[in-house]
Amino acid sequence: MIPTLCRAKQPIREAWPLERLVHERSINLGLSLERSTNHSYSSALNSYLSFCDLHHFPIEPTPDTFSYFITFMATHINPRSVDNYLSGICSQLEEYYPSVRDVRKSRLVARTLRGAKRRYVTPIKRKLPLTRSDLARVVDSFPHPSHDDKLFLAILLDGFHGLLRLGELVWPDNRQLQLRHKLSLRTSVCTTLTHHSFVLQTHKRGFCATSLAAAGVSPAEIQAMGRWSSDSFRSYIRKNQTLLLALVFNGRSAHDGRDPFALVH
Repeated sequence: MIPTLCRAKQPIREAWPLERLVHERSINLGLSLERSTNHSYSSALNSYLSFCDLHHFPIEPTPDTFSYFITFMATHINPRSVDNYLSGICSQLEEYYPSVRDVRKSRLVARTLRGAKRRYVTPIKRKLPLTRSDLARVVDSFPHPSHDDKLFLAILLDGFHGLLRLGELVWPDNRQLQLRHKLSLRTSVCTTLTHHSFVLQTHKRGFCATSLAAAGVSPAEIQAMGRWSSDSFRSYIRKNQTLLLALVFNGRSAHDGRDPFALVH
């Protein structure tokens, strides 16, 4: 018997039939992933199912099947994307094949993926981070902005200074990805002569870490403003990471003392 250390009274609850337990659990499982993530994972699973059907392989994951899938797909898409596909496939099939993640971690699969990345290696193309001078050029290019131009500038400037992601600023065209609980309500907007603010409905990470670091903002402040739960924000500081971190830790600014949060005039 399991010993009990206290005799706390438990509320009386009605037992559920198995059918309801299964139904309620299915709802929870369906909501475990963001709709956009689930959409991407479903696309990856469709690629795997099409591959198995094309080559007459059983759907049940095995090291050989995953290895062949990597070999085939790496000739059509970037091997890094194949790696992401495998994550989606594991997420979608785990309920039916509990050992799928062990298959994913097998030596054969890992070596096949590593070899594909080396065989079809392509350089990572990173876009340059936005700077305040970039924002100034954009603003100056609209001497007489229309209503749509003003909306674009609002998105650009709010996203930059608020460390927001695109999904927090726009409404997706795909109706399946339109979630009203993620909208920032107009009633939450507060404006003053010096600034404006609004309430985000969801917890997301952001960008613009490079500019903040260049402005002398401390790593702890960048992490707090961007709502990062780890130090992954450091990967965003890529203009000259050694220089920028040195500037940050010495408390100096790469913007010559200018306020990094001042809006472009």
